[in-house]
Amino acid sequence: MMKYLISFVLVCEIVLAGLIGGVSMTVDNQPITLYEIQNYAKQNKVPVAEAVNRLVQRKIEEIEIKKLGIIASPYDVDTKMKEIAKQNNMDYETFKKALVVEGHSEEGIRSDIEEKFKRDELYKKIIGSRVKKPDNEELESYYNLHKDQFNMPTKIALIEYISSSKEALEMQKKQPMVNMPNIKVSPKEVDLEKINPQLAMLLTQTADGTFTPVINLGENSGMFFVQKKSGVKNVSFAMAQKAIYGRVMKEKEQAVLIEYFEKKKSEANVKVIRIDRYY
Repeated sequence: MMKYLISFVLVCEIVLAGLIGGVSMTVDNQPITLYEIQNYAKQNKVPVAEAVNRLVQRKIEEIEIKKLGIIASPYDVDTKMKEIAKQNNMDYETFKKALVVEGHSEEGIRSDIEEKFKRDELYKKIIGSRVKKPDNEELESYYNLHKDQFNMPTKIALIEYISSSKEALEMQKKQPMVNMPNIKVSPKEVDLEKINPQLAMLLTQTADGTFTPVINLGENSGMFFVQKKSGVKNVSFAMAQKAIYGRVMKEKEQAVLIEYFEKKKSEANVKVIRIDRYY
């Protein structure tokens, strides 16, 4: 899910010593409860202060979504769920059954997708015409300043896992020391200049000692355990241009969003009732 979080410190005096209806604070009269803060901090394994920051950010987003009349129709949610099913090499009905098997409810997943869809639409509206696309001169300048970040290995030692069952591969990833049936395992050393560029990029971006995602290989599925990369080589501007464009645009978009929400935060009526530092 796409997230832009504003880092700030709320310096305040606790105006009420007692617990009032479980409410910790309000943002434009919209409450954030002590339970929400406690639960968010626990589930996301972050300090209470960070949980407060993120929940205030979320509340401001909810207010903006409502103000701008952004909605997610059942069709929008269905379309997104079908996209996720396709990414997991499943048809829609199989995907929904898999969610149930894994302990998720379809209703809960639909609700999460609906919220993400609305937030993504909000970000698009905010970014809109505020972000100017970089020209070649700007991209080349970025490349020259960050040239050391555009290196790639020439060879990778890996273990290839091939199977007709995507589920078996996912299970293998969770239990790497177990020999799973119906999976062909082959240690290899790959020359990145001689394989599919998309696969080369995937392997390059995968950290040593970790698995790639399971990918579709036609009739079969496959994944790779990257053992060690070697033979570092600088990538030319022409080869890196697409990646540079994506990185520059992402940085510009994030800067716009941070500036926008900082302004909204300063304008919002944030009232702190009680924040417990220890739970």
